[in-house]
Amino acid sequence: MKRSSLVITVLLAALPCAGCSHIPFIGKKKQTTTKQKLNPRVATEVEKDFESRWVEKRSAELVSQGQPEDAARTQAVGEFKQKFAATSIAQTLP
Repeated sequence: MKRSSLVITVLLAALPCAGCSHIPFIGKKKQTTTKQKLNPRVATEVEKDFESRWVEKRSAELVSQGQPEDAARTQAVGEFKQKFAATSIAQTLP
Protein backbone atom coordinates (compact mmCIF):
# COMPACT_ATOMS: atom_id res chain seq x y z
CA MET A 1 0.00 0.00 0.00
CA LYS A 2 2.82 2.37 0.81
CA ARG A 3 4.49 1.59 -2.47
CA SER A 4 1.41 2.39 -4.57
CA SER A 5 0.93 5.71 -2.74
CA LEU A 6 4.55 6.60 -3.44
CA VAL A 7 4.21 5.72 -7.14
CA ILE A 8 1.05 7.79 -7.48
CA THR A 9 2.67 10.74 -5.74
CA VAL A 10 5.72 10.60 -8.02
CA LEU A 11 3.56 10.34 -11.13
CA LEU A 12 1.39 13.27 -10.10
CA ALA A 13 4.44 15.39 -9.34
CA ALA A 14 5.98 14.57 -12.71
CA LEU A 15 2.95 15.67 -14.73
CA PRO A 16 3.32 19.07 -16.30
CA CYS A 17 0.88 21.52 -14.87
CA ALA A 18 0.50 24.27 -17.46
CA GLY A 19 -2.77 25.61 -16.14
CA CYS A 20 -1.75 25.66 -12.50
CA SER A 21 -0.48 29.20 -12.26
CA HIS A 22 -2.35 29.61 -9.00
CA ILE A 23 -0.15 26.96 -7.34
CA PRO A 24 3.17 28.42 -6.16
CA PHE A 25 6.36 26.99 -7.72
CA ILE A 26 4.43 24.75 -10.15
CA GLY A 27 2.62 26.81 -12.74
CA LYS A 28 4.27 29.12 -15.21
CA LYS A 29 4.19 32.70 -14.12
CA LYS A 30 2.72 35.09 -16.60
CA GLN A 31 5.03 37.94 -17.40
CA THR A 32 3.09 41.10 -17.88
CA THR A 33 5.41 43.42 -19.70
CA THR A 34 3.53 45.97 -21.67
CA LYS A 35 5.54 48.54 -23.51
CA GLN A 36 3.79 51.84 -23.53
CA LYS A 37 4.50 54.31 -26.27
CA LEU A 38 5.72 57.59 -24.90
CA ASN A 39 3.82 60.59 -26.11
CA PRO A 40 6.18 63.40 -27.24
CA ARG A 41 3.55 65.97 -26.24
CA VAL A 42 4.06 65.03 -22.59
CA ALA A 43 7.74 65.90 -22.72
CA THR A 44 6.98 69.19 -24.45
CA GLU A 45 4.35 70.09 -21.86
CA VAL A 46 6.77 69.31 -19.02
CA GLU A 47 9.47 71.44 -20.64
CA LYS A 48 7.05 74.34 -21.16
CA ASP A 49 5.93 74.14 -17.55
CA PHE A 50 9.53 74.04 -16.34
CA GLU A 51 10.47 76.99 -18.56
CA SER A 52 7.58 79.17 -17.39
CA ARG A 53 8.18 78.45 -13.71
CA TRP A 54 11.94 78.97 -14.02
CA VAL A 55 11.56 82.26 -15.90
CA GLU A 56 8.95 83.50 -13.42
CA LYS A 57 11.18 82.67 -10.46
CA ARG A 58 14.30 84.17 -12.01
CA SER A 59 12.54 87.34 -13.16
CA ALA A 60 11.09 87.78 -9.64
CA GLU A 61 14.63 87.51 -8.24
CA LEU A 62 15.87 90.14 -10.69
CA VAL A 63 12.94 92.47 -9.91
CA SER A 64 13.70 92.14 -6.20
CA GLN A 65 17.26 93.25 -7.02
CA GLY A 66 15.88 96.44 -8.57
CA GLN A 67 15.50 95.72 -12.29
CA PRO A 68 12.38 96.75 -14.20
CA GLU A 69 9.93 93.90 -14.91
CA ASP A 70 10.37 93.90 -18.71
CA ALA A 71 14.16 93.89 -18.51
CA ALA A 72 14.11 91.21 -15.81
CA ARG A 73 11.90 88.94 -17.90
CA THR A 74 14.06 89.45 -20.99
CA GLN A 75 17.19 88.62 -19.00
CA ALA A 76 15.54 85.58 -17.41
CA VAL A 77 14.52 84.22 -20.83
CA GLY A 78 18.07 84.78 -22.11
CA GLU A 79 19.55 83.00 -19.11
CA PHE A 80 17.15 80.10 -19.58
CA LYS A 81 18.10 79.75 -23.24
CA GLN A 82 21.78 79.73 -22.32
CA LYS A 83 21.53 77.47 -19.28
CA PHE A 84 19.06 74.94 -20.70
CA ALA A 85 20.00 74.96 -24.38
CA ALA A 86 19.59 71.17 -24.59
CA THR A 87 15.83 71.41 -24.14
CA SER A 88 13.69 71.71 -27.24
CA ILE A 89 11.70 74.51 -25.64
CA ALA A 90 14.80 76.70 -25.24
CA GLN A 91 15.51 76.38 -28.93
CA THR A 92 12.07 77.77 -29.83
CA LEU A 93 12.19 80.81 -27.55
CA PRO A 94 12.62 84.19 -29.28
